[in-house]
Amino acid sequence: MNIDGWIVLNFFCMLLLVLLLYFQSSTSSIQTGRRYSALLVMTLILFVAETVGHIGETHPDNLLILARVGYFIIFLLDPVDILFAMTYIDCWMNEENKSGRRVFSLAFHVFAIVNIVLVIISKLMGLNLFYYFENGEYFRGPLFMLRASIMMVFIFLLFVYAVVYRGNILNEYRNAIIMLPVLSLIGTILQIFIADLDTTYAGITIGCLILFFFLQSKDVNVDYLTGVLNRRGLDVRLEEKIRQSIGSGERFSAIMMDVDHFKEINDHYGHLAGDKTVRNVAEVLVEVFGQNAYIGRFGGDEFCIITNLDDAIVIEEKINQVHIKIKNIKEKNGWTEMLDVSCGYRVYDPSDAISAEAFQEAIDALMYLEKQEHHLNDRRKTERVSHE
Repeated sequence: MNIDGWIVLNFFCMLLLVLLLYFQSSTSSIQTGRRYSALLVMTLILFVAETVGHIGETHPDNLLILARVGYFIIFLLDPVDILFAMTYIDCWMNEENKSGRRVFSLAFHVFAIVNIVLVIISKLMGLNLFYYFENGEYFRGPLFMLRASIMMVFIFLLFVYAVVYRGNILNEYRNAIIMLPVLSLIGTILQIFIADLDTTYAGITIGCLILFFFLQSKDVNVDYLTGVLNRRGLDVRLEEKIRQSIGSGERFSAIMMDVDHFKEINDHYGHLAGDKTVRNVAEVLVEVFGQNAYIGRFGGDEFCIITNLDDAIVIEEKINQVHIKIKNIKEKNGWTEMLDVSCGYRVYDPSDAISAEAFQEAIDALMYLEKQEHHLNDRRKTERVSHE
């Protein structure tokens, strides 16, 4: 039995994307992990749509609806996949050259949004701008080639973006990250000569595979238990943040958090419960401070958040949200009433130009002051209950 080449290619690429999604889940708590997942999911959706569409086109008598649905999804979301690739590359970069990178980002976002709007309008109003079906056959619309040309330009721009701003990517990550736009571009060029195979998506898939082996599964800056940054990753980000702050004059803040009565959880409920507590706290911090902050496990039950926030009121509101969410987790799991976090924070003033080590020590001292106060209050509370 002869099997068409596109079936084999699509099947193995889809299988590979599903496996990558499964095995990379340990880094899903940090920005790079979330954006990597988004890129994998979008590429998988497009592969499924392309496969479904091809099946419908091959059997128009009774499966033409599959072609209509599949090709609609492809035309709708094609540019979004390229946009996700760009945002993934961007999250590995430091904060230098922001203005130039914003121009690239804006262009990718505008193209993706305009494309979605035009494809929907064309479909709803029956304009057939990009493609249409007539008597069960697929035809290209009047704007098909224009859109295809723009797609190629943006795939090339993805490559240009990575090359131009490669200096903003940490050396240990650079080569693997640049392979994503390189393979996407090669796949696009190959598709011009091999019309029956969607080598553009295949190129992105192979690029994602390389990223998984060299970054997502082996990133030495990621904590294996929580999926957030580890001590090394935090040190790198803090040094980088201070250097940028001194250069730009922009302030930022860092927050240290330590889990109160963590030893009691390990002693009373076991180390698995302790691991679960650490993971839950990490999830809360990611939820509260969002993807624009660097969140990491400093060690044991201690966490650090590096954020662009520089308003004390806003920072304290965020910390209060953490307390509330941890209280909810504590009640849900029936853990010790005293479980909470002690916090210390400080806004970095670039005019002081203090070192990362001195800045971290100052925040640590503030956190331990609060921790001592929490323990003192907890002892008083326990003594009051025992007297009653």
